[in-house]
Amino acid sequence: MSDPLVLSAGHQLRDQVGALADALVACEFGRHPTWRARYGATGRTKARQHAAYHFSYLADAVDADSPALFNDYISWLKVLPQQNGVRSMDLDNHLGCMADVVREQMPRPVAAAAVAMIEGARSALSAMPSTSASFLDPGQPLAPLAREYVHTLLGGYRQAAGRLILDAAERGEPVRRLYLQVFQPALREIGRLWQMKKISVSQEHFCSASTQILMSQLLPRSFTAERCGHGVVVACVSGDPHEVGARMVGDFFEMAGWDTYFCGANTPHDAVVQSAVERAADVLAISVTMGYHLHAVQDLIELVRADPRCVRLRVMVGGHPFSVDTALWRTVGADGTAADADAAVTLAEHWMDGIAPAP
Repeated sequence: MSDPLVLSAGHQLRDQVGALADALVACEFGRHPTWRARYGATGRTKARQHAAYHFSYLADAVDADSPALFNDYISWLKVLPQQNGVRSMDLDNHLGCMADVVREQMPRPVAAAAVAMIEGARSALSAMPSTSASFLDPGQPLAPLAREYVHTLLGGYRQAAGRLILDAAERGEPVRRLYLQVFQPALREIGRLWQMKKISVSQEHFCSASTQILMSQLLPRSFTAERCGHGVVVACVSGDPHEVGARMVGDFFEMAGWDTYFCGANTPHDAVVQSAVERAADVLAISVTMGYHLHAVQDLIELVRADPRCVRLRVMVGGHPFSVDTALWRTVGADGTAADADAAVTLAEHWMDGIAPAP
């Protein structure tokens, strides 16, 4: 972290998320007397849950000294359809209320850092898009397959969706291309549709689970007999349940001949370190999906750095926050970052070959 004051501000905000969320809901319902009758106890409970997420994102963005991260989250909120509770109000007013609560509840140095970030988001709000574009890029060669795959999965037809992919593999389509040009954009598109409330969370989970089953069927088709002699441990940080992206990274390392140990989602940090030691890994690849898990990434990396058994271990990070802020990998103490599974393998091979990656 570049500034100890900012670091302490983020930690203090995180410690007070519950109290801040309570205060924000009380502030908003106090300013809008009709809300009590309009939304009732259920709406107030949902508003409190949403407020806790808002402050959690703010805390980690402040920790990382990254306005881009908080702006990205607010941009995501802006495209949400109007929902009950806090999401139905004007977002600018909501941010203003957040700033007031922080000023009232937090010490002045902490409030100064947080309010500056909130007000920065308010200033950028009008320029933020109000809709999100599809992730299914028509310019990609496999875009028609990706679109059909999404449509079939959302219809609930797992076997038919799987047949689309397996038939493509039988026709000679490389597994790597199926991962990068079908699975990756398809899952991002499904996430976008959930964000827009066009599909349910159960549909989103069904699509993710179905894709993981297909990945396990495709991977053996691309095993190489030649091993490269290097090892990697792939994990999601503790608290992060999103494992599909990390699994793709692990599969790409496996396809490249690496000895790969995939820890999966929500792995305790001490278990990740122990796995890296026991496997004599050369690289630890850490995946994070949500911005409010960034502090967990830094905690894990600090644990690795403090362990003398990991002195030669290279650490790479990846996931949405690192595409939003391209300098963030330095902030959390990693050795590098990669935009996708293919880039992760390329970076790791550069490290093993002694080639300095591009800054």
